[in-house]
Amino acid sequence: MAEFPRSAKEDERMIAFVVCAASYLLIAVIFWKFKILRRQYLEATFMWIMIFGIVALCQPWTFFLYQNGFAILSTGTLGYILAIHMK
Repeated sequence: MAEFPRSAKEDERMIAFVVCAASYLLIAVIFWKFKILRRQYLEATFMWIMIFGIVALCQPWTFFLYQNGFAILSTGTLGYILAIHMK
């Protein structure tokens, strides 16, 4: 199979995604270690992220929000699922 060449823009986006994910993970580990994260705050935060993802998917003004709306929505959903299973 022939492999399609990737553009520099795609490489930059992938690097930005990895750096962003790693920094979020580091912040989460620090908060978890010092017991700053509480279930009641996380549930509400992830609910708002889900609502923002739905709004981003349904809004007609900017294509950027529409393009990333599903990622925002799925991040909120995954975070909410993890938050409700915390003790």
